[in-house]
Amino acid sequence: MVRRLAWFLAFAGAVPFLLATAALYASDASHVRIPAITALVTYSAVILSFLGGIEWGLAIRDESGTESTRVIALGVSTVSSLAAWAVLWLPAPTWQVGAALGLFVAVWAADGWMAGRGLLPAWFVDLRTAVSALVVVILALALVRL
Repeated sequence: MVRRLAWFLAFAGAVPFLLATAALYASDASHVRIPAITALVTYSAVILSFLGGIEWGLAIRDESGTESTRVIALGVSTVSSLAAWAVLWLPAPTWQVGAALGLFVAVWAADGWMAGRGLLPAWFVDLRTAVSALVVVILALALVRL
C-alpha cells in the first residue's frame, strides 16, 4: 500500500509543474506568465529541497549502508537543498528553470548512487526515475517557452 501511495503522490506532485508550464504556453500576457514562472521556480526549489530531505532521512538510518556512504549521502542531501535555494537567487527565469532542470537530474543521479550503496530501496529509484524524467521533460518545455 505504501509503494502505491508513494507512486500516486509522486505523480500528483508533478501536476503543478505541468500546470505552470501549460500556463506559459496558454498566454503571452504578463499577468499569466509572471505568476506561472514564479510558481514553476519556487515549486522546483521546494520539491528539490524535499528530495534532499528524503535523502537525509534515509542516510541517517544506522541499519543501511556503511558509515562512510551515509556521511557522503548527508553531504549530498545538504548540497541539493542549498542548491535548490540558490535557484531562487539566479538573475533570470531561464537560468532558474535551467538550473532546476539540472538539479533534478543531479538529485536523481545521487539517488542512484545511494541505492547502489544500500541507502535507498530499488523501488524508490524506479519511482524517482519515472517522475524525474517527467519533471525534466516538463521543465525543458518550460525553458523553451521562456
